[in-house]
Amino acid sequence: MTRFLLARPIATFVVAFTLMGLGLITLRQLPISLLPDIPIPELTVQASYPAADARQIEQLVALPLRNQLLQLHHLDDLEAVSQDGQVTVKLRLDYGTDVDLAYLEANEKIDLLMSQFPRDMERPRVVKAGAGDLPVFVLNVWAANGDSADFIEVSSFAEQVIRKRLEQLPDIALVDRSGAAEGEWLIRPDLNRLRAAGLTTDELSDALRSRTANLGSLTIREGAYEYSIQLAEPLQSAEELTNTYLLAGKESPRLVRLGDFATVMRQEQPEAGFHTFNGQRAMALAIIKRSDAQVLDLQAELAEQVEQFRHDYPSLRFEVSQDQTTLLAISISNLEGSLLTGALLTLLMVFLFMNSRRILLIIAVLIPVSLAITMLAFYGLGLSINIVSLAGLVLGIGEIIDSAIIIIENIEQQRERGLSVADACVEGTGEVIGPLFTSVLTNSAVFLPLLFLSGIAGALFFDQAVSVTLALGISLLASYTLVPVMYHRLYRRQETFRPTTTRLMRAADSFYNRVFTAAFRYRRGVLVGCGLLLAGAGWIGLKIPKSGMPELSRTELEWAVDWNEPISPQENSRRIQSLLRSIGPLSGTVNAYVGAQDFLLNPRLNQAPSEALILFKVNSTADYENLIEKLRQKTAQHFPAATNSFRPAQNVFEQLFQTNEADLIVRVFDGQSQQSPEQAQVRQATDLLQKAGFSVPTPPTRRRILLTLSDEKLAIYQVARESLYQRLATAFGQSPVTTLQNGQQQWPVVMGQLSEANLDSILAHTFVTTQMGTGIPIKNLLTYRFAEDFAARRLGKEGAYVALEPILLQTSQELPPHQIAQKALAQATGFSFDFAGSYFRNQAYLLELGWVILIAVAMLFFILAAQFESLLQPFIVLLTIVFGTTGALALLYLSGGSLNIMSGVGLVVLIGLLDNDSILKIDTMNRSLGKLSLMESIREGGQRRLQSQLMTYFTTVLGLLPVLWAAGLGAELQKPLALTVLGGMTLGVLISWTFIPLMYWWLQKGKEE
Repeated sequence: MTRFLLARPIATFVVAFTLMGLGLITLRQLPISLLPDIPIPELTVQASYPAADARQIEQLVALPLRNQLLQLHHLDDLEAVSQDGQVTVKLRLDYGTDVDLAYLEANEKIDLLMSQFPRDMERPRVVKAGAGDLPVFVLNVWAANGDSADFIEVSSFAEQVIRKRLEQLPDIALVDRSGAAEGEWLIRPDLNRLRAAGLTTDELSDALRSRTANLGSLTIREGAYEYSIQLAEPLQSAEELTNTYLLAGKESPRLVRLGDFATVMRQEQPEAGFHTFNGQRAMALAIIKRSDAQVLDLQAELAEQVEQFRHDYPSLRFEVSQDQTTLLAISISNLEGSLLTGALLTLLMVFLFMNSRRILLIIAVLIPVSLAITMLAFYGLGLSINIVSLAGLVLGIGEIIDSAIIIIENIEQQRERGLSVADACVEGTGEVIGPLFTSVLTNSAVFLPLLFLSGIAGALFFDQAVSVTLALGISLLASYTLVPVMYHRLYRRQETFRPTTTRLMRAADSFYNRVFTAAFRYRRGVLVGCGLLLAGAGWIGLKIPKSGMPELSRTELEWAVDWNEPISPQENSRRIQSLLRSIGPLSGTVNAYVGAQDFLLNPRLNQAPSEALILFKVNSTADYENLIEKLRQKTAQHFPAATNSFRPAQNVFEQLFQTNEADLIVRVFDGQSQQSPEQAQVRQATDLLQKAGFSVPTPPTRRRILLTLSDEKLAIYQVARESLYQRLATAFGQSPVTTLQNGQQQWPVVMGQLSEANLDSILAHTFVTTQMGTGIPIKNLLTYRFAEDFAARRLGKEGAYVALEPILLQTSQELPPHQIAQKALAQATGFSFDFAGSYFRNQAYLLELGWVILIAVAMLFFILAAQFESLLQPFIVLLTIVFGTTGALALLYLSGGSLNIMSGVGLVVLIGLLDNDSILKIDTMNRSLGKLSLMESIREGGQRRLQSQLMTYFTTVLGLLPVLWAAGLGAELQKPLALTVLGGMTLGVLISWTFIPLMYWWLQKGKEE
């Protein structure tokens, strides 16, 4: 094959550079994203029933939903959270489940339930939203003068104009919105004049409904023609409503004008929540991109469109926040820089170790050709450019040139033996292609088990495994075809081979010989040292912290607060602004989502009026930590009843790995029934955990007013319950009458008193009409009392529970937190409990990763046994990997890192890097045994691999060093991986100079004896 290529150099170059050109063209077509496109198998069911509190919602809606949805196929977990007036059911499915089919199945099961729900409840809605449905931007719109008094016009304009113009951009799939103000018409009757006119509030409501009813259309035929007759809208404005005439009086009916005994006014509907941006009330437009959109192109399109908005609508202000592309741009830029740095360092190592401009040219051509063809393979396989696939290329950049260096070294060794340039290229390439192929095969086999990681973790690292495998395979193919052809073309006129050795290589060779000699002179010392290394690795393995994902620096914070008091959204916002003013000026932006929000694809913002989610964008990690501390202190100082939680702002990574979940969650169940536990049971569990050394945040509660109607008095005074309820609704301004068309919107018409009086005053001054026509104060027909209950009630697969999130104050204890909590709660009576949280998920990830590493090592053993035709020599390679793992754990521990998924992936990468050198070294030793003595074969095997080994080591190490100091999510995710590879390769090089020769010598001596 090589001789055939040498005879056709032009064809070889044309094919290579054509593929390279295609790769560069497809590079512009590859989608760019933060992470691979991973479908999240989740569904959310939302149901609303405003007439019920949390306990009633749980019984009437949540429990039937939970029982029915438990029958979904491939259901992994279920959680139903009931709050006043609403319930949200989160369904997490097994990874790989067809979410579209699950969506249809969930809707079918809800249809079967509709007869069991209250008749006046709307049908529950199923939302299918994954990581791709997270907004890439939020556009905030507010009035330029800062006046929020008439926010209805701003909301209407943003809804009807701005939103529609944004959705016309080709890369935008949907513009979700929240924070809009909606109007209504309020009829405020004068009760004295109303009674004088001979009308009751019920009669007034019925008359208005009939007056504003839409009677539909008629059809008339006139000869050959047929016409549709539509009745004009009865009422179109507040003026028409005020001038409406109604029939009043039963004994002597007469027409009365509504404006004579009632006032009609426009007002904003009582909001359950709103949104502010930097303290200004604003409309939030969340921009969802198309799945195939180029995010950075969308950023440019949006920036241009926003500038156009500012020019066209100077009375409005527009600002973009929650920009996901910032994180993407920083992460991709840093990894691209690391990739470029690795390539330049590779060329530098070639120059320093080989001191040949021609060989430097060969490598300089090989690197872009290999990377460009890898991009072409990305395009063919449907992969994207993301922080995972780029990290795979950063890891593989050192290995990309390894095959080329080995082939060049072997060609030059053949020339030293007197072969011509052409024959040396043929013989040198053919001699090492077998072990090189085995090396690439073992590397690929090592990465293959990463695909067996279950769920999202396996899907995430698929890109990394594929990118490294593609880079190594394509570089081997390019080295096998291009390197001998280019070497032949560059050296074909050089008849006499003149080997050159650089000063650096001579120093390295001298140092290697001294280490090699010392290893054989002090064999027992080497064995003792290796034993101590293994013992140290065992100790570090027990002491090193374990976690699911590495700690990441943050600049975007979510503060979730529940004031645990029955306050309005306006008071909620006032408290937030007062706290923010008390902590001083903030350097970034602040988005406050106060109370319930209207987003279609963000069910987690279905909050109560006393809840809020505030998003901060700060400049640094130090500002992030300081802000958390200040908010925690100020809230505890001014509002001790409030509960806080702080977590990183949601992005694709946080949603995929649920990094916001607490480490330990104690779920408290009622031990005697299927009902939610009572407050006394939860307090008992809290007390026991606090005595065991935990800090336990109190679950949010709500204070409610319970009205008790007197059936006896209702019967005596002949008052219907429905009439009493309707009269209370009118008194509280919550009595809907009808709707009126206002432009393109339907505005409700409500009847109320706009009273700011307290409850006692309202009950004393509000009268209900008896069937005898007399009025009686409502307070005579009922009693009330205050009660406290949990703000949210939870249902899971196991039943109803209350979740506690204890935090262990003394982390130096030997037992893990869940075992301490279990011992503390074992003495409890009257309730049961179990545990959940990220701790258990992380342990499962690490256990699974351990099995993956064992599978990788087993596959490596079988491939090596087939290559060496020996069952003993593969153990030399495996022991090298063990010592490399020791160096990796040591550097992780000394740098303050943890054993997590990324460092575990680093161990898998390390296996592939270490086995490459060991395979080629042992193969060289085996081929030299018949020609040289055992010691000389061992020494020559190390010396022939020394140059390429050092070049690969320095290229990999120096290429990964920038990752340790780079910023961004991509770099921070790869830091544990980089530390693992650096520590393992450094110790691995020393072991390959000492332990591998000794082990090979002992095995061969035993075989000879």
